[in-house]
Amino acid sequence: MPAGEVEQLIGEADRRGWGEVVRAGLFLAVVCSTSEAGGPRSGALSRLLDRAQADGDTVMAALALAIRAQAVNTFGDPVSTVAADRDLARASVMLETAPGASLEHACAHNECARAFGGRDLWELELEHYHAAEAALEGEVGLELVLPAILYNKAEVALNRCVALRELDDTDALAHHGRLAREALRQADVAALPDSWRHELRIFAALLSAIAPDGDPAQPAALQAEGSYAGYVHLTRAVSIEDDMEALGEAEKALAAIDRGESPRVHSLALCVAAEIEAGVAGRETAGLRYAKHLSRRRWVARLSSLASMQSLLHAERLRSEHHLLSQHAYLDDLTRLGNRRALRRFIDGLVSQGVTAVALVLVDLDHFKDVNDRYGHSAGDETLVRVAVILRGAVRAQDVAVRLGGDEFLLLLALADPEAARRRSDAIVTAIAAEDWDQIRAGLRVTASLGLTWGDPRQLEDLSTAGDAALYRAKTKGGNQTSD
Repeated sequence: MPAGEVEQLIGEADRRGWGEVVRAGLFLAVVCSTSEAGGPRSGALSRLLDRAQADGDTVMAALALAIRAQAVNTFGDPVSTVAADRDLARASVMLETAPGASLEHACAHNECARAFGGRDLWELELEHYHAAEAALEGEVGLELVLPAILYNKAEVALNRCVALRELDDTDALAHHGRLAREALRQADVAALPDSWRHELRIFAALLSAIAPDGDPAQPAALQAEGSYAGYVHLTRAVSIEDDMEALGEAEKALAAIDRGESPRVHSLALCVAAEIEAGVAGRETAGLRYAKHLSRRRWVARLSSLASMQSLLHAERLRSEHHLLSQHAYLDDLTRLGNRRALRRFIDGLVSQGVTAVALVLVDLDHFKDVNDRYGHSAGDETLVRVAVILRGAVRAQDVAVRLGGDEFLLLLALADPEAARRRSDAIVTAIAAEDWDQIRAGLRVTASLGLTWGDPRQLEDLSTAGDAALYRAKTKGGNQTSD
């Protein structure tokens, strides 16, 4: 759309007082002003961010910050890198606490994911793709965005396997190879464009070559053309037994793979070429030793960047939660949900506002002791953190989610309608059971039992007793359900 038409749209919406349309128009201006270098012009982004913040639109503000955070991939200097990382951490935490779900939520999560992917922080990238999927449920536009998210998840899984193959970590490669194959299978949905489906077949062939599962790669069946031609040549280089022929394919791969667009795959192509050259020489060459050295260095640097970003996210959560709860004493250390003191203060606030009807939901994980016993306490802690993310996404600004202790959680919902409370509770049960727990440990499965009751928040003890009884009934029925 011509820039003049976009500005007319924004101006007309502003005159009519349609703030949501103004923000949508400003986002359109960002898209339309994208430069040839691939990064949106800062002026359009600043307008969107300023208006979203002024209007209190957390999601659109996070979307603008996430797009701005991708600039680090273009400029790369230390100052802009630090600023971009802060933008990304801020956008991520804003989305964690933003109420509701919408197409805008999904797009903002998608932009955060792209920014994390540009930093090779696949763990955090996948979290945002999962959140984007959740935000799309039942939304208009699902068929437009979901295929892209599923495709991106498959490419993330492949990139991690590519890095592990270069690192020669066979155990981790076998595990993540299985996850990548499943991601590729899930991405092949009916709405997927034919060109994307062809690219997924190329991804699958490369995955079979670097992480064999008994089904050998068939690169000869794929045409080495288009933007992923280099992937086909790399698949052939890994699969062909004749060293000189394989080396020729590796050189073709290096010539075809865009180092800026696919840095991990380009790096693997260099490593494979060094391996083949060493095979031809009959010994480990200095080039191969150097390639292995660089691979380890890059992996250590990635892990360091991941730890730094996690620390930055943690600090941003603390800052955000401090704003919401005023002080750290009201937060659970592990899950970053509220604690019992936060619950007491929240109830006092409801009473002071004259609220006389709430829904209380007790959440208890089924057989959680088995998780700790079988997978270890670190996996148990990761599970609790993941559950906390689900619960945080299930509450609105006028609700609260707290951790009572262990694997026990409580939600207090400002809802007088029992049916609405039941729907919210059932959605939590479904979300926990449907979570991709294999990302924590292969074979891990987690479900939860919920006890639901409602009444006057001033009668917390009576509500808790009724909730306990309902929870017990859910447990005795086999768990993974709500009882009220």
